[in-house]
Amino acid sequence: MADHQARPSRAIEQFISLFKQMQGLTQELRSQDAIALIQADPHLSQLQRHVFNELICDQASSFSLARDELTGLLLRSSLLECLNKALVDIYLRGNYLAVCFIDLDGFKEINDQHGHLVGDQALRLVSVCLKNSIRSEDLLCRWGGDEFVVVLQDITQKDFVLGLANRLLNAITSPLRLSADDPLTLFLGASIGVSMVEPRNFHQRKDALTLIESADEAMYSAKQAGKNQIQFAAL
Repeated sequence: MADHQARPSRAIEQFISLFKQMQGLTQELRSQDAIALIQADPHLSQLQRHVFNELICDQASSFSLARDELTGLLLRSSLLECLNKALVDIYLRGNYLAVCFIDLDGFKEINDQHGHLVGDQALRLVSVCLKNSIRSEDLLCRWGGDEFVVVLQDITQKDFVLGLANRLLNAITSPLRLSADDPLTLFLGASIGVSMVEPRNFHQRKDALTLIESADEAMYSAKQAGKNQIQFAAL
């Protein structure tokens, strides 16, 4: 009985592994010449051509995601698109996913004291700090103003999320030096709200916007609790 139940799991794992290999191969096949060869190859079935084309288009779309002009991070429309896709995948992979909604503490004071040009530079520096603090599979977005959203993907253990969120908080609270030639050093904090999706809650699926709104509400709880801390949304 146990072996009978394990067979579908093994088949899914093998499918995911093969699918990743196919995605890697199609990264090399984005040129128009490659697409033309695929269409003309007599050894490929109609279904195989369709799969190739879909994978190539998916790879191409990932390179054309809209990005914020100031920081180079994903815009909210791009994040919502990527997150909705990720929410479908986690039920196949069986891993956790977490959304961190970040609002900077003390950013208004920087703008008021030093002006918007320094404020923009601070946002760029924070963006770099956050980029350096996440993993390659995670997503990073400038949600608007001094708000950021980080999507933590492929989390194998629930306890890992707090450690990753603390890494984001520590990156933001480190002193920000505008440049080697500028003695001005800025200090910021952050209120972070975290919402999670557990793979076992298959029948309680959430869309991207609902998950982000839950993290946003948890962020406000962090503000009310004294700022510069992390609060988790109720599952």
